[in-house]
Amino acid sequence: MRNFSTLILSAVLGCGVLLGAAPAHALDIKAFDFSPIGKRPEIHVIFDLQADNWNAVTSDMVSFGTYYSFTVYKSYALDPDSNISVGLGGLSWVHQLQSSKSGNEVFDGQIDLKKSANKLTDLKNLAINACRTYRAQGGTPARDHVIQRTVEANAYLDLTTIAPVFNEATAHRAIDVPYDIVCDANPKWRKPIKPAENNFTADKGDFKIQSIDLFLTTFQGQETNPTPGTSCKKLKVTVRIETNKVGGVQYKLWRQPGEAVTKSQVAKFHTDGQFKGRFIIEDTFIETFDKTTYVQYMAEVTSDTFGPSTQWKPITIQCNGGFTTGQPQGGGDIVPSFKVTSTDLKIISLAGKGCPTKAFVTATFIANKPGTFKYFIGTSLNKNKSGQLEAKKVGNVYRAQETLTVDITKSGKLTAHARPVDFPAAGTATSKAYNCTGVNPVGGVTTQ
Repeated sequence: MRNFSTLILSAVLGCGVLLGAAPAHALDIKAFDFSPIGKRPEIHVIFDLQADNWNAVTSDMVSFGTYYSFTVYKSYALDPDSNISVGLGGLSWVHQLQSSKSGNEVFDGQIDLKKSANKLTDLKNLAINACRTYRAQGGTPARDHVIQRTVEANAYLDLTTIAPVFNEATAHRAIDVPYDIVCDANPKWRKPIKPAENNFTADKGDFKIQSIDLFLTTFQGQETNPTPGTSCKKLKVTVRIETNKVGGVQYKLWRQPGEAVTKSQVAKFHTDGQFKGRFIIEDTFIETFDKTTYVQYMAEVTSDTFGPSTQWKPITIQCNGGFTTGQPQGGGDIVPSFKVTSTDLKIISLAGKGCPTKAFVTATFIANKPGTFKYFIGTSLNKNKSGQLEAKKVGNVYRAQETLTVDITKSGKLTAHARPVDFPAAGTATSKAYNCTGVNPVGGVTTQ
């Protein structure tokens, strides 16, 4: 039997020679290089004020660049199934390699593995956890924080030729590709105030209003239907007041058109959430409309003699099927429409020492032609004036003027604002400080 097997093997090898079998080195991979190239990719993580932590990545495109090169010796053409594949952090790329040449041949190319950061799965979760670890160690979003990392990338060669035998060769390279995790800064973040041992009784000096803010937001998908065929967006008006300690605050929310609302609230210390470590009052008003309306809001503190206020904030509420009311007329008419183009506002003081004294808030409205208009003059002392004026020609301009008298009884800054109601862009504001302990004017009336 052994002699019979030997005869068979000899016959097979003999046939192989007759058929022209390939030599043992018909396919040989040489000088396989795989390396990172290009700019370091960045995965940005967003800081959530509500959660007081980093908790999501951005949708920015992240591109990992690599370069490959290798030399192949082949005595036969490559089979069409020959390929190079690259994998990195869940990203993959495959490229077919074809060549009808024989002998030495060099292959090279650049591979950019790209994906939105929020679709990177494993790398996304690693980035979020890295930023959360940084937060747990005392890191804050006061500025961007960069964490350097690497991810393993693998390149695989799988080559075959059309040779009858010895026609397959494989190779593998693994490298570390550097990238950066960027824990993004959040300019709205504030360092939480460390509560004292007994925070609510600790002396923080005189009670002060530190800021007042006003936010206007329309609701997506939330509408009212005042009449058949008409739908109007709802409006959320948010007033936010910050103080330096626990205390009561009275404020007024002005509406034009509409009635003002006066509210009294107590600033409380927040131990968690978005306002952790701060003394905040936040009220929300839901406004509904029955037609397209141009409306303005302003909030001011009225419990302090010289309480702060916001600027007037305008918004147009669009209603499908409604009609416009109180909106400024645009250009393009054959005969230009009447409009107030600017407002000059001054606070005039009487000469004298100490208090009480009087301040005269004088508003001069400039128009483009004769006409009547509604006006409003307001102050931080809750002394206001409104009505209707007529612009008349004075010299080469059309103007109207009104004065509001304000009693000054204590030191502080008087803030005043004036505007033509239907032309809010022409409104303006000014302020003047009063020192009731002793002023030494140079006689007469002083102006600012």
